[in-house]
Amino acid sequence: MEEQISHYMLRMGKFEFFLVSMDINLAHVDGANQAIMGVNWTRVAQLVENYYPFAQFDFDHPPIRMFKETAPQFLVKSHHGGLKWDSDDVVIDSWDRLFTRSFAQLRNNIAHGNKALMPAAFTNERTRQFIAAGHELMDFVGQAIFNRSDWDGPIAFR
Repeated sequence: MEEQISHYMLRMGKFEFFLVSMDINLAHVDGANQAIMGVNWTRVAQLVENYYPFAQFDFDHPPIRMFKETAPQFLVKSHHGGLKWDSDDVVIDSWDRLFTRSFAQLRNNIAHGNKALMPAAFTNERTRQFIAAGHELMDFVGQAIFNRSDWDGPIAFR
């Protein structure tokens, strides 16, 4: 599982760079010094909505339905002062919610350390399913929106 998570995290970093390099308007920019602080997922969602309206989209092609129907868990401080997994009942009813609540949250979720320290029913199989759906969503956006299937090339230093 650790290799799958590592691979996903590497691809996610490449994907975020790909998005902002293809369209600087997709960057979340710090106003003071114009530093790129990540991806503005709301703008990505607007772009996807222009091509593929959420209400008519077939989430089985690509197989990304999991992002629409199941939000990843997140860590919260429990009433007893420790960590616990939690979720909310926010309905994923737009590309914006899908990208900001499900897709972006997945990276934070799987980056958290050893899931065995806080086992829960969803931490193994659900993580595998989310990772597979995450790869599909990145490939979908790269190809469908930017007509690029080569966005995930090797990291090269020249």
